[in-house]
Amino acid sequence: MREEYRKCGDCSYEASDGVQLYFDAYEVPGNLEETSTSRDLVFLHGWSGSSRYYSPAVCAFLEDGELLRRSGVGRVYVLDIRGHGRSLYKERCTVARLAQDLKDFITKVTSDRRARLCCLGSSMGAAILWSYCEQFQNEGIASAVFIDQAPLQYERDDWRDGSKGLRTPEDLAGLRKALKEDMAGFAAGNADCCLVDPQKMEKELIETITKETLKCDPNFLGELMADHTALDWRGVLKEKYSIPVLNLAGGKSGVFPVQGVAAINELLGSRCPHKLEVFEDCSHWLYIERPKKFMRVVIDWLAGQQ
Repeated sequence: MREEYRKCGDCSYEASDGVQLYFDAYEVPGNLEETSTSRDLVFLHGWSGSSRYYSPAVCAFLEDGELLRRSGVGRVYVLDIRGHGRSLYKERCTVARLAQDLKDFITKVTSDRRARLCCLGSSMGAAILWSYCEQFQNEGIASAVFIDQAPLQYERDDWRDGSKGLRTPEDLAGLRKALKEDMAGFAAGNADCCLVDPQKMEKELIETITKETLKCDPNFLGELMADHTALDWRGVLKEKYSIPVLNLAGGKSGVFPVQGVAAINELLGSRCPHKLEVFEDCSHWLYIERPKKFMRVVIDWLAGQQ
């Protein structure tokens, strides 16, 4: 381990409904002093993922001494959302509940530290940030990074740029059937949809991703996706979102068309500073495919938000 950072171990907190939720935390001693430029990063993974999905990106960041020092980042938090990874769950879950969990987390980590938080949400993780805005007006969050998520997955009369695979209730029914009947098959095939070429990735990484997905309960995942895929966030983005946004899209995403992700910037309009960046050679998990580039793009963008 490099001396520039240290892992704080497996951490946990109790959500407002009593459920125990887990996260990893890293400290950068050289950046811990609270100044006007101090910031911390919070990573939120997507549906059926876990904190381990961010391991390539987090490691690339923490092991890049130059990037680490100029980032001003004092702490890095990588969450396992409810019902994923190590985190527990009670019953049916919604995106709104996950946003409440994030609120509970932010309350915990800001009780003894006043650094500005940048929250990064990939796929459904972005929707959690939108729900947080709807419920809590972005309280405690200074900036946000959205990663390859359209503001609405289903087709509507005025919308055709949502999910490539979940466009109708019938598509959802097919997914839920697949989860119940062959969860192992779903987990094994996830990478084919979300990476340009899984064969070029390290075998150990693909195996880890698959194992993490298999930690999820298929019925829990089905219920959560039923909520997530029907939610329309266009109104929230157009009327309420007011903090700086970096919006990232995979140019070869197997999940969303670029124009669907780019619609976020159109919706934000002049309400807040925002930037769209397309990783042309990447799919849905662009932070796994290009972890070093991903972190440099994020840190360079944050540097402009001083």
